Amino acid sequence: MYLQKHSGRRLCAAITAALLAAIQISVAQTPAKKQQKTQDIPEVVITATMSETESWRTASSVTVIDRKKIEEQQYRFAIDALRNVPGVTIATNGVPGNVATVLTRGTTTKDTAVMIDGRPLPANLAGSFNLETMTLDNVERIEVLRGPAASLYGGRTMGGVINIITRSGKGLEKPKTTAFFETGSYGTFREGVSSIGAIGKLDWGFEASRTDIDGQRQNGQFRQTSLAGKVGYQLADSLRFDLDTRYYNAQSGTPGPFYAVDPDAQVLSEFWSISPRLVWNTNDRWTQSLTFSHSQFRQTATGMGGFLSPNNRTSSRTDFLEYKSIVKVTDKWTLTAGAWFQDQKISRYNDTASMLDISQSQTNYALFLQSQAELFKGFNLIGGVRYDEYSDFSNAFTWRSGISYLVPVVHTVLHANYGTAYTPPTPQDLTPVFGGNPDLLTPERSRSYEFGITQPLFQNKLSLRATYFHNDLRNTYQYLPPLYIPVAVGSATTQGLESGLDWNPCTMFGVNLSYTYLEANDNTNAARLVRRPRHSVSGGIRFQPVKDVTFNLSALYVADREDFTPTGQSDLEDYVNVRLSANWRVNDHLDLFARVENLLGQKFQENYGFPIMGTGAYAGLRLRF
Repeated sequence: MYLQKHSGRRLCAAITAALLAAIQISVAQTPAKKQQKTQDIPEVVITATMSETESWRTASSVTVIDRKKIEEQQYRFAIDALRNVPGVTIATNGVPGNVATVLTRGTTTKDTAVMIDGRPLPANLAGSFNLETMTLDNVERIEVLRGPAASLYGGRTMGGVINIITRSGKGLEKPKTTAFFETGSYGTFREGVSSIGAIGKLDWGFEASRTDIDGQRQNGQFRQTSLAGKVGYQLADSLRFDLDTRYYNAQSGTPGPFYAVDPDAQVLSEFWSISPRLVWNTNDRWTQSLTFSHSQFRQTATGMGGFLSPNNRTSSRTDFLEYKSIVKVTDKWTLTAGAWFQDQKISRYNDTASMLDISQSQTNYALFLQSQAELFKGFNLIGGVRYDEYSDFSNAFTWRSGISYLVPVVHTVLHANYGTAYTPPTPQDLTPVFGGNPDLLTPERSRSYEFGITQPLFQNKLSLRATYFHNDLRNTYQYLPPLYIPVAVGSATTQGLESGLDWNPCTMFGVNLSYTYLEANDNTNAARLVRRPRHSVSGGIRFQPVKDVTFNLSALYVADREDFTPTGQSDLEDYVNVRLSANWRVNDHLDLFARVENLLGQKFQENYGFPIMGTGAYAGLRLRF
């Protein structure tokens, strides 16, 4: 049963009132200051081209969530940070730690690849990537590339790529260590420590954190321990070695839908990985890298409901190897080439039936090549091709071509992009126990294009942007009720408009707003694809009344969507989710922070049958050394 009593309601009201009062007091005490002129630095991204490139030159749609925004908005997990990205829809079951759905431009979760520092994160049985357990305590920024990316990254990229870039101590003169503690509604406690720094040729970045949440629903608890570390060493002037390691274990209740609550179902998961990388700056124009990664994932499900949801133990092992070469042929022309190997083995033991009901392995080899050239001042042309060979299903050839142009004087940026992509079948798609087809050999494929414009105004204090996108999907399928087995859709189309603005008239005040219009249709059966809202509006106001105090008020409005219900495919209610946060840097060694989530207390469901948590208030402190 969905709990009606909210023990933290008075705490929420108190923190909200305190935040609003603090805003008024800060305004009253704000001294008049002359605005300082700042030099605009072009945004540089990595994910769109595999190398550091000014964002406007990539001919792609890339959103960057930097460390400053992560801290000011108090995002704790990756799914929190992704909710307000244009073109991205997050749908959860309302229980912390439960699997989250990530829909990029109307494609499914398995169509968006997830990377950590450019290393692919292994997918689970259904092709998702457990972003709901990805903490951000040691993350420098998140780059979200929307649009086909198979010409560089291969399969599962019809929607795009999410690249989580971690913090490094390289170049720091003095190590920095941070410890934090947070508590709040629904029995929430979070604590952790992180450190970045460098000594001589050695640099590092480490984090350890613990999360405990009792939850709002019966059997809605979540417990997680997370460890991550990155060590770098300069072996020679031109040769660098780094080692990335990470580990987490999590336990979460899975109560199911509100109309059939399961008080006993539990999922215990554990993941670890180790990944060495060598980077050789062969000369001033040529950089080569070699990356290896080994990861293992284990999951145990207990207290489940029977034949369709048995008690089980799932395990996977993934090995990844990539060679990459970046050659700056001239100052205006760069070539990127590489080779890729990935091998994954997945098995599941059905404890209810006392049998091994899943045992699969997939191997992928690939070669890729990309060219970036500035043909004349401000006009950039990008093209890329990739060939993937698979052990168990059809091979794939993909390509991409894009152009961007910076109009002189007015600084308007125009871009257009066309590409092909594909998603190979997941282990779940191939497994008879899930209703899958072991003879499914044809990947889902897409042809996509986009074109857009960005216009800065008033010395870059105001930026306007709009991008139209269109995806034609074929050989695709959905998991339909009541058995949720894969059913061929055949052909589908997703198309729409991503638009927005950023207005920062001064250092103490800023506004951002984005609107996404999406049409996502199953062409074969003349129906809408579920959980894709037609309208999504997100925005925020940032207010910094004094140098060390920052307030953020953000909101997400989602309207016109459908989902599977007991009566068939039906409309879901619209909702508004409002978040208020405050940060106070008391001195160089102490930060205080607080936030209220779901400020308006709206009752809504991102997935039908799974209510989202009500209003919650949280506060904590951060110590810096």
